[in-house]
Amino acid sequence: MDPSGFSTIAELLQATGPYGLVAILGWAFWRLSERKDRELKCLHERLLTMAEAQTAAITKVEAALVALREAIAELRRG
Repeated sequence: MDPSGFSTIAELLQATGPYGLVAILGWAFWRLSERKDRELKCLHERLLTMAEAQTAAITKVEAALVALREAIAELRRG
């Protein structure tokens, strides 16, 4: 980081006092929260996609098992 950036922050804190520090920490917390929320939304979308695929696969397996049961019943009758 550029040393002049530190002097700018120091000047800002000196001018604003403790309120400036609170504002800077609040802004940093807000940025981190915003990033975390964005990542959680992405994770939720991926989980939703996976759940939909799993539901479709389970439905297909259930249909295959029903068809197999019916085929076995036909063989026993015939």
